[in-house]
Amino acid sequence: MTADVRRDKLLYGWRDPVQPRPAATVILLRDGAHGLEILMTRRSMQASFAPGAYVFPGGRVDDADHALGADLDHPTDDALDRAFKVAAIREAFEELGILYVAHPDGRTADDATIARLNRSAAFADQLARFELRPMLDRMHWFSHWITDRDMPKRFDTRFYVAAMPDGQTPVADDSEQFAPEWVNPSQALDRHRRGEFSMIFPTIRTLGQLERFAS
Repeated sequence: MTADVRRDKLLYGWRDPVQPRPAATVILLRDGAHGLEILMTRRSMQASFAPGAYVFPGGRVDDADHALGADLDHPTDDALDRAFKVAAIREAFEELGILYVAHPDGRTADDATIARLNRSAAFADQLARFELRPMLDRMHWFSHWITDRDMPKRFDTRFYVAAMPDGQTPVADDSEQFAPEWVNPSQALDRHRRGEFSMIFPTIRTLGQLERFAS
């Protein structure tokens, strides 16, 4: 049974929901002094979406992500999922300088590799130049969130989880993201409840799902 919306009874005028933009984020994990730790960073206070909130690195999926994803192969991913994974990897590099790629011999990138790349230049072109390949096989599906239909800006976001690569140090771009830190999920939630660690609902739920894991 369905019911029609009685638009003449609405408190405010009817407005069609904004079309959500495709986006991707990656939850980077490591084992730390307090058990499982997650890399989080604070959004700019001038951001149009969730200003000042602590988040995981990520952002919109663009045409270049689709193009690069189409050139890659992975036995279990379709072209669309490859594009989302590429976007998460690219955003982690642009925002935090984390380069989730491998050399032809299988070695993961380290700080020396990262120093050769420009975080503001075209991502796919630089990977091709240095023969680097996104490590899609090490990124795993975690969840899928779509912003509430009544919000003025909406995102259709795929969340992935991945182990932090060795030999790399997160460095924020100090434009979109600030103050990266490793936090234990339970400690982050406690700080949020005390009003010290601003987060939006999907981030809170994600940490709640992860806090039961010791490593």
